[in-house]
Amino acid sequence: MNQRPLLLFPTPNKTDPSKRNGGGAPPNIPSVGRQAEILGPKFSRLEDALDNRRIELQHDVAGVDPEYTVVIETYGSVTDFFKAVRKIDGLEWLGEFELRGIEPNSDFYSTGNNTEAQLNGQVMLVLSDRRAINELLSLWRRFIQEPKMVFERGFTKFRDLFRLLKDIRYWGVQDRLQNTGILDYWAEALEYDFEVNVRFEAELWFRVDEVKRNLAQENVELLTQELGGQVISSCCIPEIHYQSLLLELPYGQINNLLSEESVSLIRCDQVMLFRPLGQMTAQPLWNSDEAVTETATSDEINHLDPENVIAPRIALFDGLPLSNHLDLQNSLIIDDPDDFERDYPAANRIHGTAMASLIINGDLNEGRGSKLNSPVYVRPIMKPDRRTQHHTESLPDEELPLDIIHRAVRRLYEFNGDEAPICPTIKVINLSIGDPNIHFDGRLSPFARLIDWLSYKYNVLFIVSAGNHAKSIRVPQSGSDFHLLPDESKAAEFFKALQNESWDRKLLSPAESVNALTIGALHSDVSSPILRNGIYNLYADEMPASYSAHGNGYIRSVKPDLVFSGGKMLHNEAIASSNISSVINFSAPGHLVAYPSSASLNDRVYIRGTSNSAALASRSCGEISDILEEVFAENDQAEQFESFSALLLKSLVTHGASWGEIESRISGCLGNVDSKALKNTVVKNIGYGKPNTDRVKYCLDSRATILGYGELNDAEAHIYKLPIPEGLSAANIWRRLTITLSWFAKPCATSLKYRSSALWFTVEGDNKHLTSRSSSSVDWMQVKRGTLQHEIFEGEDLAVISEDKTLEIKVNCKEHAAKIAEPVKYGIAITLEVAEDVDIQLYQEIETAIIDQIRQQSREQIPTR
Repeated sequence: MNQRPLLLFPTPNKTDPSKRNGGGAPPNIPSVGRQAEILGPKFSRLEDALDNRRIELQHDVAGVDPEYTVVIETYGSVTDFFKAVRKIDGLEWLGEFELRGIEPNSDFYSTGNNTEAQLNGQVMLVLSDRRAINELLSLWRRFIQEPKMVFERGFTKFRDLFRLLKDIRYWGVQDRLQNTGILDYWAEALEYDFEVNVRFEAELWFRVDEVKRNLAQENVELLTQELGGQVISSCCIPEIHYQSLLLELPYGQINNLLSEESVSLIRCDQVMLFRPLGQMTAQPLWNSDEAVTETATSDEINHLDPENVIAPRIALFDGLPLSNHLDLQNSLIIDDPDDFERDYPAANRIHGTAMASLIINGDLNEGRGSKLNSPVYVRPIMKPDRRTQHHTESLPDEELPLDIIHRAVRRLYEFNGDEAPICPTIKVINLSIGDPNIHFDGRLSPFARLIDWLSYKYNVLFIVSAGNHAKSIRVPQSGSDFHLLPDESKAAEFFKALQNESWDRKLLSPAESVNALTIGALHSDVSSPILRNGIYNLYADEMPASYSAHGNGYIRSVKPDLVFSGGKMLHNEAIASSNISSVINFSAPGHLVAYPSSASLNDRVYIRGTSNSAALASRSCGEISDILEEVFAENDQAEQFESFSALLLKSLVTHGASWGEIESRISGCLGNVDSKALKNTVVKNIGYGKPNTDRVKYCLDSRATILGYGELNDAEAHIYKLPIPEGLSAANIWRRLTITLSWFAKPCATSLKYRSSALWFTVEGDNKHLTSRSSSSVDWMQVKRGTLQHEIFEGEDLAVISEDKTLEIKVNCKEHAAKIAEPVKYGIAITLEVAEDVDIQLYQEIETAIIDQIRQQSREQIPTR
């Protein structure tokens, strides 16, 4: 079968967008009288809390007006409530996020088919002074006394709020401390860091008014100084509504914070929450005490072909690699403006060396024999932590993590004084790190919001690892009983136990980023480990890796987006208990990577983890980028490559993804579950599935992949006409249509909708003749919740043909969370294929028809004389 180049669509025609269906059943709502009965005590507690806080503030710092954050929880959603908040002077909208998994009760329950189904709600955060709170309370009292009262223009949203209200309360000390990891962090500091100053983060409520932001920061600084501490650094990024301070307190004050809630600093209303300093330590799945290296011979070293070197397209933000390692020589561009190298011994350059090795060479055990044609730009953002036993690589504690990443990305693309952008050709940034202190709980972390903003602003694709959870897994059996199970039963019990612990294995920040490609790991590699007694390779075939964090993502979007090989993990059972533990070392199984041994420059070790998976995804993007650049150059569209390649890479690396046999293996582990439950489990673990990179690099006689790109404003759409070969339109033969659409949404930090724009594709025509989506596809609504829509249609009657013998695919655009200030760029990949033994020259006929479309379009654009 001949390999053919990818094709480009002609410029699409504009049209009106299709309707965007969606929305679940609303909850049952109790009477106003019943709501008054339920909520009366809650409003009373709110008033008492604010009165008590007002008394406390009477002796507080002069010049800081007493303002309080009020938390409002609802059943269901009150759309655009922020507009109503503006109507009351003294109320300031801070933001909202989804409240998931609410248990139904006799008052609120689903009006759909399943009244026992869990409900989703909304959490809204409002900053208020006491006078504005009194006005809100007055509205509530009037409403319960006169349920049919007519609200003034602009205030009707308060009626909707009162009908759906679940709780209303004051944001207090517990909100600032609970579920952030700070209490454990402080307790650990007391246990280990004797007489050492402790650093942590205080994230402030973001104020739109810069003067109020400055006053808030000054107040927190003063309260910190009163405890003998200081502010080390600060970071404010208005685009994502983020303001935070890096604080340092003496060791002796930490115990006061843990034992006394009356400490002014933790009662400060300008602080949203305290959290551990997000050092995002690189905790690779290996044990440095058991390092076993392999030495590569000279003929095993891959070399970069100097004749084919092109501009760097991939950036690695990680630890500092050992650039003169023989596997990495001449393949890296190191940019170290902070001079991390000075305090970075070669022997400690483990994680950056490993990630660079995977991006440049892939798994060295596969012997693929080729490096990326373009060098990898490396910006070290981690360095060894001298306070840890093995000098673990982590982000430095002199700055806030978001500030480090923000500066690093800006340096790539922006002029800095007299200096030009350092590397504006970068299309993909690899982040194989995650914050172990921030597990995704339905609310987007600041780091995820930053990634979304940077990807939108600079038109760059972030590849982010889902995160590792290599903790023990508790199975129902004791270790000895588990040992007696057949191998298939071991795998099934193990996988089900993992799913039961999903609450403790969530995505690590910033993996929930909406614009990034989040990569999970598969239990797979090409190594052949030698097993000893009591050590198990629990999965005989490719399955979701036990250590890989899993989703869903924001508003139940698909996360992780994709899964790549992460390396097999061996396990053993503790005979006296039911814990199954990971076996972590430097030897096989895993991926073979370059290792910075002090003995030589050609040592290698085996490693595993979602960091590996992300690095391999970045490598795939690098390979596809080379193909894309050739295609655009051959079509005289080099300028368009620079503008749209990041989005087309996002679409193409996903385009070849499928669930494959993994779905049936998961089904076998779960046993007798309905199709919906099975699909939900599959998506949470592997997203759109495992990509086949080779599949999207070229076409075949029986398979044609056509690329499109463009820009859309609100209420606009583009039509792509896919030519259908003459022999295919009437034939009852199997065919498959795969469509992948991606874009970067501008984040709206204070809105539950979050994405400023919503794009989606539709297959036009009489859809009753269109074979339903493949059974191995993500739910048709879930694919529209992020910024990546990937769907597969297949069957024997897949042909919705227009009069001009084309299949029409429409890309639609609508405003979502905010006005679309500038056109939204997108990239789309469409593949039509038939079985290889079918006597239809599908590629050739589609190519000819597309060339005819381009010629016709050119003729129409020539002005009449």
